[in-house]
Amino acid sequence: MKNKTKIILSLILVVSIALGAFLWNNQLQNYSDTPAEFDLSPLDFFNNKNSSNINPLTGLVMDKKMVNARPVAIMINNLHSGQPLLGVCDADIIYECPTEGGITRILAVFKDPSNVSAIGSVRSSRPYFIKIAKGLDAIYIHLGGSTHAYQILNSGFIDSIDLIKEQFMWRDANRLKNLGLEHSALTSGEKLREGIKAKGFRTELEKNYKYPQIFDKSSPVLSGTSANKITAVFSGYKSTTFTYDEKNQTYLISQFNAPQMDDNVKKQNSKPNIILMDISAQNIDNTELLSLDLIGNGSGKYISRGKAINIKWHRPNDTSPFEFFSADDEKPLIMLPGQSYVCLMAQWTHVNIE
Repeated sequence: MKNKTKIILSLILVVSIALGAFLWNNQLQNYSDTPAEFDLSPLDFFNNKNSSNINPLTGLVMDKKMVNARPVAIMINNLHSGQPLLGVCDADIIYECPTEGGITRILAVFKDPSNVSAIGSVRSSRPYFIKIAKGLDAIYIHLGGSTHAYQILNSGFIDSIDLIKEQFMWRDANRLKNLGLEHSALTSGEKLREGIKAKGFRTELEKNYKYPQIFDKSSPVLSGTSANKITAVFSGYKSTTFTYDEKNQTYLISQFNAPQMDDNVKKQNSKPNIILMDISAQNIDNTELLSLDLIGNGSGKYISRGKAINIKWHRPNDTSPFEFFSADDEKPLIMLPGQSYVCLMAQWTHVNIE
């Protein structure tokens, strides 16, 4: 009788162990089948708003020593004849704005450009780019500028480096030969470090400055409407297309019917976060030069992970950064961690979302 009892108990134990192993293995399989958008990736663990090693412009981990560094904001040529670009893959934020004659220009913002070997081609300044850079407490880099831009720069409104004297830059021989003088001016992280040191500019953010954007994996964009291909039509000459790369959870950027290439790395530029801002603009002094209205409130869209939601933007003055809010509940917008591409769309432009 005792032997039978022992046998029965042994069988029960064996069955229990086998069942537990099956359930545990099944649970692990469930975790491995979790959709990518809910994976607990390293970014999610680093995405702590109170962390001391998070880049405030992207929500991504970075060198702790650079977290409070002032960014640099660099004017980059975006003419068809000036392609390819250099350094744009490393930019934390890119602002593309309309300028005169239907063309656009880019303001590329780098929190830490120290390892970027070439940036450009660097082009001339316009007033609204200066004011965007000021709102980031950035050091502004340009080569020449409009009369109105120089009026602002000469007032001391922002710390800036003008490459017009051909200091802290170089002319790329290949671009000079094949693309012309206006598309040949390049700078680099090392050259910018030299220039900032020579100018004696403050290298840390102002004590009370805070970039207001919130980054977290719980962004409402994940519940947005489908947005797999976005075309921002600035003019008959210039459109920018963003095509969602689901595998890498980013948007591949194209323009002039070709990829927007970064010649440093020989690859197509891409950004996981796209922001479209509706703005108003006017011609000034009976010329093609533009004035963009960047103070006050406006609407737009935030696009990421193949989804889009309506947003609102707010900017109280020319020294403040843009603040974004969800249009539905007007709470501060939560963005997914990553670099951003921002298109400022004037009233004559339009956007197609597929």
